[in-house]
Amino acid sequence: MTNPLIVVTGASHGIGRAVAKAFAAEEHPLLLMSRHPAALEALPPEQVVSAAVDVSDYAALEAAIRAAEDLYGPTECLVNCAGFLRIGGLETRDPADMSYEVDVLLKGVLNGIRAVLGDMKARNSGTIINVSSVGDRAPGPDGEVYHACKAALRSLAGSLQKGEAKSNIRVINVAPGFVRTNIHAEMGISFEEYVERLGHPDFITAEELADIILFCWKQPQRICVRDIVVMPTSSDFG
Repeated sequence: MTNPLIVVTGASHGIGRAVAKAFAAEEHPLLLMSRHPAALEALPPEQVVSAAVDVSDYAALEAAIRAAEDLYGPTECLVNCAGFLRIGGLETRDPADMSYEVDVLLKGVLNGIRAVLGDMKARNSGTIINVSSVGDRAPGPDGEVYHACKAALRSLAGSLQKGEAKSNIRVINVAPGFVRTNIHAEMGISFEEYVERLGHPDFITAEELADIILFCWKQPQRICVRDIVVMPTSSDFG
C-alpha cells in the first residue's frame, strides 16, 4: 500500500475503534492493538493487522509494531488510545489495581512512543497523538489515578514536543471530555448512573472526535496542533 502505516492502541472499542475506522477510510494500512481485538467490518485483510497486545507489555507491543512495519514500512503515526477509568475511594482501592491503571494509562503510552521514536528521529518525520482527557487540566472529584495519569500525559506531550521539534516530529495532545463510549463499564456502573454523576451533559460521539484527530494528522508536517480540548459546546466544564 502507498499510504504510510498508522498504529492505533485501544482499537477494539470506543475512541480507538472510531480512530481506526477514520484512518482506514483514508486507505492507510493499520496496526490495531488491543487486549481483545475485534475486526473492522468491510476492510480488505491486506490493509489491517490486528494484534492482541496489552500496552503495558513492552516486548509484545514492540514485536507487533516491528511485524507490521515489515509488511507496510515504518510507522508514520502512532495514536495512543488505550485506557480505562476506575473509581472508588483511594484508601479502599487494591494497590495492584492502581498500579495496573498506571501501567496502561501512562507506561503504555511511554512504551508505544519508545517503540517508534528512534525510527521517526532517523527519518526526521512522524506524528505521535496521545488521547488524553479534559481531566488532564480539570480533574474531577473521583478517579484520582486516572486524572493524575492524564495530567502526566499532557506534560509528556509538551516535553517530548520541545525535545523532538528539531527532528520534525509532531506530538499532539488531544483532551476530550463527555464522549459517548463504554467507559462506564470499567467504572462498574451503568451508563445511566454515569450520566447522573456528570450532571446529564450533552455528549460528542467517538466518530466526531476521530474526525478531529484525523484533521490534526492531515495538516502539513510543518504544522502541529500541540494541544486541543474537545467538548460539547453546551458544556461549561473545564
